[in-house]
Amino acid sequence: MKILLVIDADTLLQGYEALAMAFALAAFEHEVQLWLGQSMLAQILAQPTGKLANMLGSLALYDIPAAWLVPTDWAALAHWRHAQPSQNIDWLANIAPMPTNAPDFDLTLKL
Repeated sequence: MKILLVIDADTLLQGYEALAMAFALAAFEHEVQLWLGQSMLAQILAQPTGKLANMLGSLALYDIPAAWLVPTDWAALAHWRHAQPSQNIDWLANIAPMPTNAPDFDLTLKL
């Protein structure tokens, strides 16, 4: 089953639970795609080496492709990246701009 998880969690706990759900679904052979909302991105950027960022960095372990951002959030991430001192932040490789022609999904969950 192809599942789109739209994660716009307002709290760290909600963010942890949403990513844990994505990992569990992927472990049971579901095709999972993440779409990070502005609130979730803000939490990750506030703690770029925190638990949410580390969880995002482990998407490849579950065969989950890079999480999507809408163009405005992608621009905010690019601005944040240029404002940071040179750091090795591995989770950045797991974020991509949302494609203009997104594939169809069997199920969409908004968390």
